Amino acid sequence: MAALTLIGPSGDTATVENGAVAVRVESDFEYAVRNGNAYSWSCLTYDYTAINTILAVENNSPTMDLHIQEIHIQGDTASQFIVHTDAGLTVTGGNVVTGVNLNRNSGNNAAATSVDCDTGNTGSTGYAKRLITGLVAADGNVVLTLNGCIVLPNDHTICVDLTDEGGACNCTIIGYYKTR
Repeated sequence: MAALTLIGPSGDTATVENGAVAVRVESDFEYAVRNGNAYSWSCLTYDYTAINTILAVENNSPTMDLHIQEIHIQGDTASQFIVHTDAGLTVTGGNVVTGVNLNRNSGNNAAATSVDCDTGNTGSTGYAKRLITGLVAADGNVVLTLNGCIVLPNDHTICVDLTDEGGACNCTIIGYYKTR
């Protein structure tokens, strides 16, 4: 007997074969990737100072929230890292970081402003809106798997800081857009 596969409008599938039903539910992230609404922002390696925002991403979409899927942090010096957020920041300084669409067949661009070595960030003063704090070892790598649980509405920014001065750092933020 041939298998019968049903595909729902969201991409979820149900397959019936030999009297058994197999259901596969697509995650919000997988759905966003398939529809060209998932992006990666990565800074170039650079020499950072203490309490430096190594990567900042601001959601500029008036209709979609930006859900943060993962954050990757690397530094050559042992340091505390701080992930914090704020609203209404002006993301400035450093180098412009362009979001790369994770669906390489899509021509969509991220509705975001992003820079490395952010200098317009006042949220690092006292870290009142700190979300996550941790440690990265010298020449270490930390991966924060968030599965979309940090949600940024329009004009909200997520920032990653390293608190100790070092010679080289990298940071990647992976996120997806979802209509409110």
